[in-house]
Amino acid sequence: MHYYKAFGLNVFSEIPLPELSEGDPATSPDLQIKTATIELPDLSKTQVYRRGIRALFGKNAGELVLHWPGIATFKAIGGNELVVNPFVEDPNLVSLFTVSEAIGLILFQRGLFLLHASAVLVGEEAWCFMGTPGAGKSTTAAAFIKAGCRLLSDDLTAIQTAENGTLSVLPAYPQLKIWDKTVAGLQYDRGNLEPVSEGVNKFSFQPKTNFPDKPVPLTKIIFLHRARNRAALQQVSVSETPGEMIRNFPLPMQLLTGDVLKTHFLQSMKCAAQVEVIKKRRPEGFDLLEKWVQESVIHSV
Repeated sequence: MHYYKAFGLNVFSEIPLPELSEGDPATSPDLQIKTATIELPDLSKTQVYRRGIRALFGKNAGELVLHWPGIATFKAIGGNELVVNPFVEDPNLVSLFTVSEAIGLILFQRGLFLLHASAVLVGEEAWCFMGTPGAGKSTTAAAFIKAGCRLLSDDLTAIQTAENGTLSVLPAYPQLKIWDKTVAGLQYDRGNLEPVSEGVNKFSFQPKTNFPDKPVPLTKIIFLHRARNRAALQQVSVSETPGEMIRNFPLPMQLLTGDVLKTHFLQSMKCAAQVEVIKKRRPEGFDLLEKWVQESVIHSV
């Protein structure tokens, strides 16, 4: 058995998940990950891809199933159990798919608000970065980390609502995946990086020392883009926010129906009411990106 911590959960896992922070075996598990054969329900195609493979989704009462052909099937049960049926022997590949959308299903079942976003700790605040593929979410997060900020999440960001109604980001796990051109452009030390199974010329930065383990108040959400025909900086109106959030939902869209869709809308509106939400054109070139990051960090103090 392996013991980890991720998204505020104590995770007991039968499979190794090296991306996650080490946990305490003396604690009670919030999430148990087991291996077993999974009988597939009726499946439909999703908008979710990883390593160029399209995920298929299905569900039974209280169970959500995500099937990656040729990789693994995952079944999330009640927000506290994840069953994994791997089809490959590469443990790193199985882990890659487990700690992404599969754990996302568990977080969804636990009622957390999920975004396809990177998040960093700027001062005492959480900032989230979202955008279409290629907009520069991870590159921007990497620039903030180089400037002295700490990583909170990469790819999948979970937001919880406290009893007093305030919003916080739950620290995920200490891994940021960045492309080779980002490594070179931001002059990251390659000796501190590891290749990842997600793709050619992609590396992981793993800041495991002093990785935050407490919820961090969310104060800013930035939708990044690279379009020259759009404003460089623009406030996102309250009415626009739910649509933007749906476009950045990280799990199968089949989940957003009925009361779940209504809850997602209300959570989006809560973000719009409490958090600064903006659209920003990502600065061209690494020098300008780092200049903007430095100015942002200074002004946040």
